[in-house]
Amino acid sequence: MKKIIALFAIVSVFGFVACNNAAETTEEGMEEATEAVEEAATEAVDTAASLLESAGDAVEEAGDAVEEVAN
Repeated sequence: MKKIIALFAIVSVFGFVACNNAAETTEEGMEEATEAVEEAATEAVDTAASLLESAGDAVEEAGDAVEEVAN
C-alpha cells in the first residue's frame, strides 16, 4: 500500500512540474512571437516609406519630362 501511495505522489509531482513548464514555455513563446511581429512591422513600415519616396521621385521625374517635352 505504501508503494502505491508513493507511486501516486511521484506521478502527481511530475504532473505539476510538466504543467508548470508548459505554462512558462508558452509565456516565453508569446514574448518571442510579439518581438518578431514588432520587428516585422517596423521593417514593413520602413519598406513602405522607401517605396513611397521612390514613387514620389518617379512622379517628379515624369513631371519634369512632360514639361521638357511641352517646351
